[in-house]
Amino acid sequence: MKKKVLSMLICMTMASAMLFGCGSGDGSDSASADTSKTEEAKDTESTPAADKEEDASTEDAGDTASADASGVLKKGDYVIGLSNSYFGNTWRKQMVEAFTKAADEAKAAGYIKDYEVQNGDNTVNSQIAQINSFILSNVDAICICAASPTALNSTIQKALDAGIKVVAFDSIVDLEGVYTMDYPWQQIGKDSVDFVAEKLGGKGNVVVVRGVSGAAPDQGIYAGITEAIKNYPDLKIVQEVIGEASATKTQEELTKVLPSLPDVDAVITHCGGDAIGAVNAFEQSGRETPIIIGDNTAEFINWWMSKDGYETLSQGSTPGCGAAAFWTALDILNGYDVPEEMMIAVPHITADNLSEYEGMSAGTFVSPDFTNEYVIENIIDAAK
Repeated sequence: MKKKVLSMLICMTMASAMLFGCGSGDGSDSASADTSKTEEAKDTESTPAADKEEDASTEDAGDTASADASGVLKKGDYVIGLSNSYFGNTWRKQMVEAFTKAADEAKAAGYIKDYEVQNGDNTVNSQIAQINSFILSNVDAICICAASPTALNSTIQKALDAGIKVVAFDSIVDLEGVYTMDYPWQQIGKDSVDFVAEKLGGKGNVVVVRGVSGAAPDQGIYAGITEAIKNYPDLKIVQEVIGEASATKTQEELTKVLPSLPDVDAVITHCGGDAIGAVNAFEQSGRETPIIIGDNTAEFINWWMSKDGYETLSQGSTPGCGAAAFWTALDILNGYDVPEEMMIAVPHITADNLSEYEGMSAGTFVSPDFTNEYVIENIIDAAK
């Protein structure tokens, strides 16, 4: 099924993609290791999630049709939690904002009683604590952007055993019973290598920028890069840096190593908010800017548009997936038929369609508007 869905998504057009921005303030990607609650969870003395009925209310949702035109959702007293392993870059902040925006809409419409957001420091232990607190709070569903594909499994299993629905997204986990919303990470890595190889005639020096340490997206993209580069023996990886999907971190790490490197012909980024950091590092060093794989951020797209004749590929995951995870969890709670494995399409930008993204606002990413209707049609039902 996963292969079928992946094939469909790679082929589908992203003409419906919109510019996504959630008012992230100054756009800073500085780390924040604190755990923050956005809304108050249910009292710990409330009925455990395992004892609750799937449909908390049979009341007609017609009064709130503006919040959900799908007809799937009914008014209910659900509480949904977001366990986010890392809050140290702009992408993660906008993902959390997308989740919060969707949850606020659902709460105003009466579809949920409350929600809670907890942000971690990119350690497994902090996320285990998050999930345990959600279990103790008797939430009905947990959306997880995970620090590790496997290290959380025993704790997540406790949530499943308690009757809590679990949706892992973007950085997913490998555990039966968990609903997953993934991106074609290995394909992203492969497409980046193939593009660079084509532009360089299969020969040149490449720098690879890694993503968030230990997370599934970084592992998948890196696996795609290393597998694809085997097809081009004259394409050499001369340096790897850990950019943590952060423009600031990427610029810092590249600035450290550039003086010791030979000519660099291409930079393959993590495609998650790091590309403009690579641009800044080369411009600051006074070196010629090579091919830099973009990440669909406004900063990179606007820079690219200012460079007449510059050719590259920009692609990346969509921070609006925070909303997609929320709506999927709520659809599950409302009894909608949701497959366990789902994929989210990746927008691709080339010189041919670059002009479509003119005028992006700072701090935004290319991303669809993940309404519940969009999620059902393009993610949930597309995976069946």
